[in-house]
Amino acid sequence: MKKTLICTLLLVFALSLTAISTAKSLFFADSYMLRAFGVEANYWNPARLTEHHHIDLWLPVANSGIQINNNALDLDTYNFFVTQDTLSTEGKERILRNMDGKLSAEASANISVFGITMGNTALSGATHVQGKGQISEKLIRLAFYGNTEDEYHFTKANSNASVISYVDVTYGAGGFKIPFIPENYPQIVTGFSASLLAGIKNLETKEVDIRFSSTVESGANLDSEVLIRSGTGGVGYKAMLGMYSEITPWLEAGITLDNLFGAINWNIANEITRYTATADSIYITDIEDDLFESSDTTENADPYSTKLGTELRLAAMYKHPIVTVSADWVQGFSETTVSSKVGRLSLGAGFLPLPFLPLSLGISLPNSSHPVKVSYGIGVKSLGNEFSIAVQSFDSLIPGYKSKGIALAIATRVWF
Repeated sequence: MKKTLICTLLLVFALSLTAISTAKSLFFADSYMLRAFGVEANYWNPARLTEHHHIDLWLPVANSGIQINNNALDLDTYNFFVTQDTLSTEGKERILRNMDGKLSAEASANISVFGITMGNTALSGATHVQGKGQISEKLIRLAFYGNTEDEYHFTKANSNASVISYVDVTYGAGGFKIPFIPENYPQIVTGFSASLLAGIKNLETKEVDIRFSSTVESGANLDSEVLIRSGTGGVGYKAMLGMYSEITPWLEAGITLDNLFGAINWNIANEITRYTATADSIYITDIEDDLFESSDTTENADPYSTKLGTELRLAAMYKHPIVTVSADWVQGFSETTVSSKVGRLSLGAGFLPLPFLPLSLGISLPNSSHPVKVSYGIGVKSLGNEFSIAVQSFDSLIPGYKSKGIALAIATRVWF
């Protein structure tokens, strides 16, 4: 039963498809704000819409990326876990040692639908699926070892999950210079984008209250309640403001505010599902004998709103005909499915050893919520198009058995 429980919990997180703004950003581990131009600038910095001075086309599905990662389990550990009929204490500790209080997982997918630039404006659309979740390490220890403490209490703060999927239609305009800046000073270029969001599905943990206690006198007692709220069909909106400046011919700097006023209102088909389980005066070894009561009920729910947390991004980029180096810092102001209050620094480098062969490298430095991630990309381009592929590894320099996640992306551009 313990092994089945852990597999189920891991599967829940694996299916929680958090955030790739566009597929090409994965090539540089999200250090992309000053690299985006044309259609992609709608999602990264609309001030740069006119940077390429061409009509830029985004084809359906041709710009897509997917990623999944966690904070503790690499592929080697996962393979070890699923091939064991029973787990020794050493095996259990191998799984638990890197959790740092929780097992957390994130995943995201982004698929292009359409996109085109027209002068200093752009219109685009994409499908997004984003999610994240965590399980308390104590809950997994309880499943592995049984009760080793007198009392356990799990809440939404340490055990939760959320998933959101939506389609955006985004209009952007950029290339506007701030007036009255002397010509011999670096010019500041601004832009904005506004998105209409069509919500597909949302699922979020609304409440978690799991209490388990065990004493010699009273045996084991369980009292748990979990509420999951879901919404199907909704309408929302968000906006982005951006600006950048070419400080010198070889150095650029920029700033954006994303997800301004961002929210999706779920008002078509909403439900709340309540899961309960209780047990009174039994021993943990008896749970497999169905000595506990469980139930789940679903009822209609009132309309509700999912907030998309506002994010601040600062970036700088050194430019050279053969090599470009960039740095992006992103800081969310709230903890949501698509934003984090823990800031993160990403570094990217682009190489052009041959005129037709763009190469990319990116690294996003670790923080308390995310492991380090490293990206590698390669492409082929001509005067009017470019095709590229990239792979990204989490907590490992090279994708392989020591990776705690992986991401893949393809990017196709056509311009004339």
